Amino acid sequence: MSPDIVIVGAGITGCATAYELSKTGLKVEVIEKYAPAAMASGWTLGGVRQSGRLLPELPLAKYSVEQWSQLSHTLGYDTGYMQEGNLRLARNEKEAKAIETLAKKQKSDGLDIVYLSDIKEIQAIAPCVSSAILAASFCRTDGHADPVATVNAYKQAAQRNGAVFHIGESVEALSAEGDKLSTVITSKRTIRTSRCLLACGIGVNQLIHRFGIQVPLSFAIATVIQTAPAATLLKPVLGVADGAVTLRQERDGKFRLSSGVQKWSGELIEKNGRPYVFPSSEKVYSTLKAGFEICPSLKGLQMRRFWGGSIDLTPDALPVLDRLPGVEGVYVASGFSGHGFGIAPAVGHILCRLILGEAPELAFQSFALERFEKNQSHTNPEPVVTLHG
Repeated sequence: MSPDIVIVGAGITGCATAYELSKTGLKVEVIEKYAPAAMASGWTLGGVRQSGRLLPELPLAKYSVEQWSQLSHTLGYDTGYMQEGNLRLARNEKEAKAIETLAKKQKSDGLDIVYLSDIKEIQAIAPCVSSAILAASFCRTDGHADPVATVNAYKQAAQRNGAVFHIGESVEALSAEGDKLSTVITSKRTIRTSRCLLACGIGVNQLIHRFGIQVPLSFAIATVIQTAPAATLLKPVLGVADGAVTLRQERDGKFRLSSGVQKWSGELIEKNGRPYVFPSSEKVYSTLKAGFEICPSLKGLQMRRFWGGSIDLTPDALPVLDRLPGVEGVYVASGFSGHGFGIAPAVGHILCRLILGEAPELAFQSFALERFEKNQSHTNPEPVVTLHG
């Protein structure tokens, strides 16, 4: 029996949408080349934040935070979610002014955020923060979660509703009859279906190229470092004004540090059926240095692992959530620019409603593909990218 929809990619977007669609009774199949959370959804810091969001994403972040508070119960699987806040730190006067301005703006947009100019107030929230920090914003309703556990939570919940996952199978092409999707061709078979969601990150353009359409994406990496477990030193997520480093302490005591967006001209390497991006020694060093600057306690911890994560960047650092123009039945979710993890509940809702032909509760017009043609200001080759999560 043919599926009602094929979802390409078992990252958090694909799995969250599979779960939402599975609740409606649709026959859902998810095709994943590697493994769930094998790429961006697995390497991410795992931040669940509203602070620092670009304005179009803020409603999605607020909606998602409401869902995160009950997500483990809803999905029947522990996501590792902790709502301990987000501190964005200022290391100099320029950053202090930028953070103060951002906090005022986001407070006027309805976000529960405060500006702290006293290091004692900051260290009362996070004692391990360096005394050299000048100021910070604090959003107490932000938090963080375990990225791999969250993807698996969505996957297992979708499977309980009847969704089928095919791991180790790659989608090679889409075919249309006239202007309607007809088949999805994989490395193993040909699937007859009238609907397909492309939630495959950097691989999206390879599948839509034949239709004469491209999502304007550039590719970068983030360097991620994990330490050995330590005593509890930090509850909120820490970041800095320019996004150069973000860090959190996981529930098992390990610290996870993530760099900002870093330029990359390397290649994705496949090893033992898994994808890898290897950061340079210089990138690892700069990430550690930035982490030590805001949290000196890290210097005494053993470094256990480091890895790189690929980032699909749009010119305005906002995702594309849209129908593919000219081909009925094809939907795109791409270009999350390193900060799609925390808004996954909202994105799953939007995509589900879009695919069903219903109106989402959340505005999604800012994420339309056509915005790049209408607004030439979005062609800036250096998008302003905020913190991960």
